[in-house]
Amino acid sequence: MRPLVTVEPFQGAPDSLRPPLSPGRAFLNSFLLPGLGQARLRRHLPGAIYLTVEAVSFAMLYKTNYELRIAKARIADRVVNRYQVDPTTGAPVLDTDGFFVPVDTVESYFDTEIVNSRRSQFEDWITMVVINHLFSGADAFVASLLWDVPARVGFRPAPSGPGLGITVRW
Repeated sequence: MRPLVTVEPFQGAPDSLRPPLSPGRAFLNSFLLPGLGQARLRRHLPGAIYLTVEAVSFAMLYKTNYELRIAKARIADRVVNRYQVDPTTGAPVLDTDGFFVPVDTVESYFDTEIVNSRRSQFEDWITMVVINHLFSGADAFVASLLWDVPARVGFRPAPSGPGLGITVRW
């Protein structure tokens, strides 16, 4: 026997007040890749800002790591100011390894203070990357929660000077 009528459940219009991402998923997206949750929530400017901060932080992290490696490698270097000279020939005196025998040396520019400074800078940029991930995730979380609030924040001229104004329509 075949059915006379098939009834499909009503598939109404999608809810326009529902965010494209749940708050947890928005946080996770932006925590893993800053700016991704904002992009999926159609907040492109904040997403671009978080992504730019991430790119600059990683570039500076690479640069300070390079400078830290150079400082560690050059910490024992010495710069020779004067050499021993043979009084009869006027030629510099060489030691058994073929290097000039120094009379006066100056320590290298790189010392433990420079190494510690570079290490501190490297740690600061790691902290910046972590903070950017956390702020980006928190911003996406809040943006997903406030998806249905039609508020506009901006500067407006006021009688006493410029002021911050908020417009909320209910």
